[in-house]
Amino acid sequence: MENNYQATNVIKKSDGGSMDKKNIIRRQFNLQADKFSNWAITRNIEYMKRYYEFCGIVKDDILLDVACGTGEYAIFCAQKIKNVCGVDLSSKMIEVAVENAGKLKLENISFIAQDVLELPFESCRFSIVNSKSAFHHFVDHKTIIVEMKRCCKNGGKISVQDIIAYENPEINDYFEKLENLIDISHNKTLSFDFITWLFRDNGLEILRSHTINIDLNLHEYINHAVQTEKRRKEVNDLIDYGVNDTEITKHFIQKEGQWYFKRNVFLLLGERVAASDA
Repeated sequence: MENNYQATNVIKKSDGGSMDKKNIIRRQFNLQADKFSNWAITRNIEYMKRYYEFCGIVKDDILLDVACGTGEYAIFCAQKIKNVCGVDLSSKMIEVAVENAGKLKLENISFIAQDVLELPFESCRFSIVNSKSAFHHFVDHKTIIVEMKRCCKNGGKISVQDIIAYENPEINDYFEKLENLIDISHNKTLSFDFITWLFRDNGLEILRSHTINIDLNLHEYINHAVQTEKRRKEVNDLIDYGVNDTEITKHFIQKEGQWYFKRNVFLLLGERVAASDA
């Protein structure tokens, strides 16, 4: 029997700044793969269940999880559906995903270390293609959507779930700086309007969308990533500034002596319709 857990390293190069960003993302996630896998948010079964149900996934589905990280959601789905493949830029993240899947002895899941701008699959292979909590790391969003669409069969579903930019530009600038200091692989948090435009611009019919507000434990959020001592100090200084600013502090909350910050998360589901390929 073919070893479904075997990870292949076939990351391809591109030119200019995007390659620099890819190298940053790859190095950062290679460093923090174990931390990411053990983060409470990564392992939150309730969040995974909500996303699974939102997407209307059924047992005969074949799922492609784009930028799958350490594979928790892919593994969650593999226990319920026909087949799952996870793809991620970081070879260390894929190693952890393979290890996690191996513990459950699943035979219907595989993982590949690959640049998601060039997904290594024939067209129309999957009945559902999703990307969960990853778009804020990407630079070339259009190419990724095009690739996700290409890999999805006609009548199949495409979904993205991620954090949303704050509506107030000054508040958003503050949290973008904080996000990047906490995790240098962070690129840009997108607006919900941009994501919906991206779907429609690429001929995807939007089936439904949903937005939820979550409170993220600040200590856990900082520690799910890896920072240098200098960056950690800058994180702490920026938090001190934020909680003492009359406007920014409205987005922080204390619970049982711990700080949390408020973040909106969107879920978007689209369909690849045959007419869009005409």
